[in-house]
Amino acid sequence: MLLSLFALTNDPAKRIVRFKLTEEVQAELSTLILEQNAAFDAVIEEQIEFDGKYKPDQGEALYINHYDDIDNLEASIRNPLGVEEIVPCNNFFTNIKALFSGCEVEGGSIRVMIQYFDKRKIISTNGLSIFHSGDVYKKIEGVGISVDTKLSAILQDGKLTFFSFHLLRQVFDLTEYYKEATNDDITDFAAMDIFKVHNLEQLVNMADSWIRRKISLVQQSEILNNVPLNQMKAVALEFSIPFETVTEDGCEMLKLPCKKPDLKKLLRFLDEDYYRSPLSNTNFVTNSKREA
Repeated sequence: MLLSLFALTNDPAKRIVRFKLTEEVQAELSTLILEQNAAFDAVIEEQIEFDGKYKPDQGEALYINHYDDIDNLEASIRNPLGVEEIVPCNNFFTNIKALFSGCEVEGGSIRVMIQYFDKRKIISTNGLSIFHSGDVYKKIEGVGISVDTKLSAILQDGKLTFFSFHLLRQVFDLTEYYKEATNDDITDFAAMDIFKVHNLEQLVNMADSWIRRKISLVQQSEILNNVPLNQMKAVALEFSIPFETVTEDGCEMLKLPCKKPDLKKLLRFLDEDYYRSPLSNTNFVTNSKREA
């Protein structure tokens, strides 16, 4: 079975493009992707419906039923020759969010196999790129990419299955599929060692739908566990985000703001909604988690 390779991009005019492959590369790619497909299924012991809060353990996968395939990845798999070929240039390759392939399976449905695309996998013509062949290193003449060793998600019959919310959120907009934080969730959030909360009841009472959704997203991203407080504090300063800390028993903690506007700014910051333009050095707010 020979599979085609596609890219899902940030370019509105070319959302889906196809890589033109030699027969040899297509055969090797097909074997690789089908092996990754089998490996993806093999590690799943239990599937849990995604709600934006549950963090899967080893052997567990998340899924979304009735996922809206707004970009119609399935149609590309059914009719690959109807998809425009990719333009081989450095600038366009930076627009790629994901690579995907797929095939028709038993019953006639299409199984779409998706890889998150890390920009570091671009083989650029900038500078000098070389590869080893025949006991010597040769220059890479054109732009290219390196295909990853594993799949990030599977889409089949409207069911999107994945392991990492944080990774997949950079490919698809999952906003409508996660639930708002409950009062208990907010209490658990405020009880984290990193936070100092002046009035928990006030925090719960002022938590509107927006705040509850953001708390769910921050919890799911695990950014509070992965990024040191002093690093967050330094970046917050650059964006003028309210980021007051207090020290108790030798431990520095982040004080959650008592005013709703300040709390929303902080939650936006923790959910990584701020970025700086590399051209104008201006700070912006975005609702997209697509990496540049």
